[in-house]
Amino acid sequence: MIEMRTGNKLTSESPEAVTLYQQGVDLILGSESGAAETLDKALALDNNFALAAAARYCVAKDVGEPDAATYRERAGQASLSATQWEREHIEILFGLLDQPGATREKAFAYVYANPADLLVISQLAGYLFFYAGPEKLNVVLNLLESVEDELRNDWAYMARLGFAASEAGQRQRGRELIEKALDIRPQALFSIHGLAHVLHDEGAAEESAQLLQDWLRVHEAGARNGQMYGHVQWHLALSEWQIGDRDTARQRYLQFCAPDTTTCGPILTLADCGGFLLRDYLQSGQTRPLTDAVLRHVDNVWSMLGHPFIALHVGGLYASAGDLAGLERCEQAISESPVGDKRDVSLALISALTDLQKHNVSEASQTLASISPGARIGIGGSNVERILIDLIEDRCKAFQ
Repeated sequence: MIEMRTGNKLTSESPEAVTLYQQGVDLILGSESGAAETLDKALALDNNFALAAAARYCVAKDVGEPDAATYRERAGQASLSATQWEREHIEILFGLLDQPGATREKAFAYVYANPADLLVISQLAGYLFFYAGPEKLNVVLNLLESVEDELRNDWAYMARLGFAASEAGQRQRGRELIEKALDIRPQALFSIHGLAHVLHDEGAAEESAQLLQDWLRVHEAGARNGQMYGHVQWHLALSEWQIGDRDTARQRYLQFCAPDTTTCGPILTLADCGGFLLRDYLQSGQTRPLTDAVLRHVDNVWSMLGHPFIALHVGGLYASAGDLAGLERCEQAISESPVGDKRDVSLALISALTDLQKHNVSEASQTLASISPGARIGIGGSNVERILIDLIEDRCKAFQ
């Protein structure tokens, strides 16, 4: 059978397994429930289906399944009897999952030769949003626009192009693309998440809250185990918090978005946890001790503290708890990481949060002002993170 996006032949003896694989890929691209189960069914029908095993590794790796490596090994073994294209797809996909920095240029070359391979394109774009530095917004948008001729009518592609366009400041274009994607596949968590980002950046908290409540009313039952379900609930909690319904927002965070209740992978869990608790602290001035689950999650990401995205959210968690010792441990750990621009930005963020805790608001403001617009973009993630830094600055100004 033929892979529906690339038009390439898939190596499998089971047409039903191929159908299930293609459904599984759509579930991955939509961040929806059931991808693992669907791919497991495909592999039960064809134990030697290389691309199904590779896609299953993507899911296992993302959520931290302890036996994820078995799917990687299975895909590698099965690829020996697959086509050259399938072997290249698996090589690039695994490279982006396991050694993305070393795979980046190979991935760009692969996409140039295979411009309809959206699973690889999506993985590459996700990496670039965190690691492409100050130019990341244009880099991601250019990547997605480069494959438009092949994928322009694909719902999963439109959702990604719309998100990238919105992040690059083209919000109306981004919204139109994401809404088209939702018209085609309304249950896609990735797409509704993208629209929530657009509304957040437009300051439309009430519209966002209503949109997400309506979407969950229709699609929640089928979305609950989706990889982005907890994050979509976080966007609703954020909207509720922004319109002043703090108690409802906090209860939603605890029920769906906290480290012990979310469906998200480790990085998104950190962003949701740190982003919500820091915002609540900055607005209220009230500190709360971190739960054991949050502290365990900090331990899980501690080795990545030299990246500004991680530093911002881990530091934000300690700040929300009024934990100066925790902030000092962050500063010590980052100081021991390799010298470079990312380390400098990470140290600046921790320093500003530490000074805010000590009420040295002039110093905190000066430190934040030293982080250039380009460096803020290079922190990674989305405009949500850049706005979070604005909120820290606003808190400093309120004390001056």
